[in-house]
Amino acid sequence: MHRTTKRPPPPVLTLDGLGARGMPLYVNRRSDPSYPTPLEPVIYTFFAILLFTEGTGRGRHLEELELQAGDIHLLPPGIPHHAIDAKNLRGWLVAFDPTLLRLLGQEHWPGQPRITGEPRPEPLRSLFIRGLFRLRPEPPRLRRIQHFISELDTELRQSRWGAEGAARSFFTLLITELIREMQEHAPLVPPLLGGLVRDALTFVETHCLEPISLQEVAAAVGRTPAYVANAVRRETGLTVGDWLREHRMSEARRQLLETAASVERIASQVGYADVTHFIRTFRRAHGMTPRVWREQHRRAPI
Repeated sequence: MHRTTKRPPPPVLTLDGLGARGMPLYVNRRSDPSYPTPLEPVIYTFFAILLFTEGTGRGRHLEELELQAGDIHLLPPGIPHHAIDAKNLRGWLVAFDPTLLRLLGQEHWPGQPRITGEPRPEPLRSLFIRGLFRLRPEPPRLRRIQHFISELDTELRQSRWGAEGAARSFFTLLITELIREMQEHAPLVPPLLGGLVRDALTFVETHCLEPISLQEVAAAVGRTPAYVANAVRRETGLTVGDWLREHRMSEARRQLLETAASVERIASQVGYADVTHFIRTFRRAHGMTPRVWREQHRRAPI
């Protein structure tokens, strides 16, 4: 009987592994043509923004993609990424802990409409956190984005008065500009900007910390569970459970970083009745237990 060799899981790369030295934010400019390309996929514990300024190449995130100058790729934590051929690419890497998204304020995040008849919000938080966009901004916006990254890099490298506040400001400007681009020009993923999948993801965002099921998501949008599951998987490459888990992990990271609550209490507050299941899920996504993650990341914020 033929036995299939089980492949080991992809290695996990942390911010400190990049060289962040305990900071929740790291910027690097890639300009060395001899910069090595990983031979195997890797899983990030952080969110990555890649802005390519020169060259072409190939990469994989859910599916194989062509990479070229002018592209901005948003890579979420917890999903394997693979730079299949990136030797000719130059540009910027911005890596940050997803909990920094809280700096943007609640006006960016969707919630239930407050006024009867108000248009339903787009699930921008889902789309941004999961990195389903490859953006190609027009030259004026691309130059602004590159400027913010360059200034952010400068502030992080220089130990001078006000550097942390300035870095926070440039980070906020960078993310705001990316969200504006998503809202205004997202032709690469049109199914996610309206219809069934939008409504399903918005419902998941609103109720993600509750013990909701696929059946409840389906009931909220008036379709069968099988129909919703297939539509979400087909249009996003991820399952409803994947989306739900990411939102819960994001809130878990926030509570681990900002509160003294026990792991058991946090598990219950982010929708897990079984703390063992929560710890196992967190470890698969981050390469370490919640307790160890808290010890390594609970430092003064940017």
